Amino acid sequence: MWILGGAVTVIVGWAVALVLVDERHHRLPDRYTLPAAGGALAGALLTEPAVALGGVAWAAFHLPGRGIGGGDVKLALSLGTLAAAAGGVGAVILAVLTASAVTVGRGVVTRAEVVPHGPSMLVGALIAVLSGVMAGVTCHS
Repeated sequence: MWILGGAVTVIVGWAVALVLVDERHHRLPDRYTLPAAGGALAGALLTEPAVALGGVAWAAFHLPGRGIGGGDVKLALSLGTLAAAAGGVGAVILAVLTASAVTVGRGVVTRAEVVPHGPSMLVGALIAVLSGVMAGVTCHS
């Protein structure tokens, strides 16, 4: 059980670091996003390849976006894979829609011209994962 607690601690620390950096510098550095994307995709491909499609789908959704940086695309790979593992396609859709709504809402409330999207993506993924876990949804049949 302590391994799970350690993993949660690492993930929360990673997420907090991402939020702090993105809020301050409006970018998500490769040193934070590449290892997570690579690890999520490798883990998915080794255990349940279909789950990787969630990450690829969220990343592809961000490719044509204005104001979306490469860090957001790489973060989408890891978070989309995680959401798909926790709740299937519905969780990925929920994560994407929630992240978009949070970013737009922050922009409206703060009237800021630039709103970092990474923190919203983390919120969307968290809500999607918790929803999938609570619903008992899995990506396998």
